[in-house]
Amino acid sequence: MKLEGQFWITHDGKNLAGQARIELLTQIANTGSITQAAKAAGISYKSAWDSVDAMNNAAGSPLVARAAGGKGGGGTQLTAAGQQLVEAFARYQQEHQRFLERLSEDSSLEPYLQIMDRLRLRTSARNQLLAKVRQIHPDGLNDRIELQLHGSAQSLTALITHTSSERLNLKVGADVFALIKASWVRLLAADALAQPADNLLQGEVLQIERGALETEVQIQLPGGTQLTAQLMSSQIDALGLAVDGPAHARIDPEQIILCSI
Repeated sequence: MKLEGQFWITHDGKNLAGQARIELLTQIANTGSITQAAKAAGISYKSAWDSVDAMNNAAGSPLVARAAGGKGGGGTQLTAAGQQLVEAFARYQQEHQRFLERLSEDSSLEPYLQIMDRLRLRTSARNQLLAKVRQIHPDGLNDRIELQLHGSAQSLTALITHTSSERLNLKVGADVFALIKASWVRLLAADALAQPADNLLQGEVLQIERGALETEVQIQLPGGTQLTAQLMSSQIDALGLAVDGPAHARIDPEQIILCSI
């Protein structure tokens, strides 16, 4: 069984760079143009500069700088620090891959890996959040299941039928996976937070991948859990989202699928 994973480099508690940001830096080095680099990376010009500004701020020194204009016009280039980051990330990525390969060979993890493999085969949900059952409240033919997210003080409530609760043998203290499609994650503007809402999760925007019609937003929750939201590209600007900025997401209890472990 093969393990896959991603990692981020942080500096002074700030997210500095992951695979997508390093790809952007690489394209800037190759093209000398933020416009061409954004196009090659499949993101908008604004998203590219948002990522560059976030990296420059997190690093504490510029990783990308605008070249002075002249007869041939100006451009964009990596600083020495930016080039060092790209090279270091490549080395770290190789070590990370070797670590995953060694972990895959650890027979003591086989039961857990089999569980994860079955989940991967049986669901197309982008979000698979590990949680612990905190409370079970009967609600007519349904049960409201209060969940404590792994490694976080944040919680979710799922609404499933009582029959489903019995089939999953749910009990207080049991570990479960909450499966949530990316399109079911609703992102809220800051001014909408004045109204109380159930299942409200707060985190930080890691990445924004714009498409012609739809955009994916990667959010990191406290504790390191990542959440993916998919929404219409026309909604992004209205929400005021930016890389490394705050994000607020809501999931309807009826749109959380539980899987017992």
